[in-house]
Amino acid sequence: MSGPGFVEVNPVGRGSNPLWRLISAVILATGPVIAAFGYVDGGADSAQLYVGGVLSLFLVPIGIGAWRATTRARNRLLRLEAVGLPATGEVLTAENDGGEVTNMILTVRISGPGTPPFETTVTTQPGPGTKPGSRLTVLVDPDDGTFLIRDFEDADFLSGSHDD
Repeated sequence: MSGPGFVEVNPVGRGSNPLWRLISAVILATGPVIAAFGYVDGGADSAQLYVGGVLSLFLVPIGIGAWRATTRARNRLLRLEAVGLPATGEVLTAENDGGEVTNMILTVRISGPGTPPFETTVTTQPGPGTKPGSRLTVLVDPDDGTFLIRDFEDADFLSGSHDD
């Protein structure tokens, strides 16, 4: 299982992930802004006011959820950077997913000092590290098994999804 795509962990310059923060804020504000303009233009009987109110019921919780997910992901990545143990991933198998946008489905064996070996399936874009036998740089959280494969441009952050 592959998580949302994230850039390689690097606390310097990582900031608060401003693009996802901006998207969250836009989602959150859309309904209330439409409602406010409807009220200003047409008063309390404006259809735009009611449409904005209904949109707010759906979009405000989605915007808050996206904001919180961004915060949780950043905290997990920073924790992984702080306590993660270095490990090596070996690509065992690689196959094309056959989709419209080409992705590779990799079976990777991850092992390292202080990390019990395990295998996992990762979906990523094709690249030099996606061939069987390739070695990948990995960080593994010893407490919960969360790991980050640093070699991929869209480094996958995975939590407890490995096959024992």
